[in-house]
Amino acid sequence: MAATKGVDIAGSEVEGVARDGGAALVGVAAVGGGVPGEFAGFPRAVVAAVPLSRGVVATCVTAPTRIYAYHYRVVNAVLDNVACRLASFLESSGYATLAVPASQIVDRDRVVGSVSHPRLAQLAGLGFIGRHNLLVTPRFGAAVRLVSVFTNAPLEADEPAAGGCGDCDACRLACPAGAVGEGPELWDRARCLEKLRDFKKRITNQYICGVCVRVCTGAGAIF
Repeated sequence: MAATKGVDIAGSEVEGVARDGGAALVGVAAVGGGVPGEFAGFPRAVVAAVPLSRGVVATCVTAPTRIYAYHYRVVNAVLDNVACRLASFLESSGYATLAVPASQIVDRDRVVGSVSHPRLAQLAGLGFIGRHNLLVTPRFGAAVRLVSVFTNAPLEADEPAAGGCGDCDACRLACPAGAVGEGPELWDRARCLEKLRDFKKRITNQYICGVCVRVCTGAGAIF
C-alpha cells in the first residue's frame, strides 16, 4: 500500500471518537505479518471494546439465553457504529482504513472471522488471552465485545498486554462443552463449535454461548 500523507492526529483524538460512540476501552496495535492479505498493508489497528451487561450475562448459567442473544446483537451494532466513526475520522484526516465487523463469519465450517479481534486487542494492550481463548480485561473480565479498524495512520502503538489467569479455572469448570484446557493453546475448538451449533439450533440462532463469559470476572487474573 502506498504511503498516504494525512494531517497530524493524536491517539487521544482517535480514542475520543471511539468513546463518543460508546467504547469503554480503546487501544492501538502494531500489526505484524500474521494477518490475511487484505490487511497486510496496514501497520496499525485501532481496537475498541464495548462491555456486555453483567445482568444479561448472568442469565447464561449453563447455556445462552434469548435475552443474551439479543443483547449480543445490540452490542455488535454499537461496535460496528464505533468502527464506522473511526474509519470516517481517519479517512477524513487523509489516511486509509479497513474496518472489520464485530461479528462476521467468513468460514462457515470453522466459524471464524477475517481476523481475531481478541488477538489484536491483546496487542493493543487491552487485556490477555485467557484459558477460554477470549480476551480478559482488568475492568470487565471477559464480558466485552470487540471491533478493529486497520489503518496506515502513524499512530503510536500501545504495549501488548501481559498477564494470565493465575489460579483461576472458573471457565474450565463451567464450560458446558468441556472445551477449556489449562491454557489458550489447549482450548478445543471442535468441542466448543459442536456445542455452539447445538445452542444455535435449540436456543439462539447464533453461534454464541456466554457461560465462560459469565464466570470470568478477571478477579483471579494476573495483569
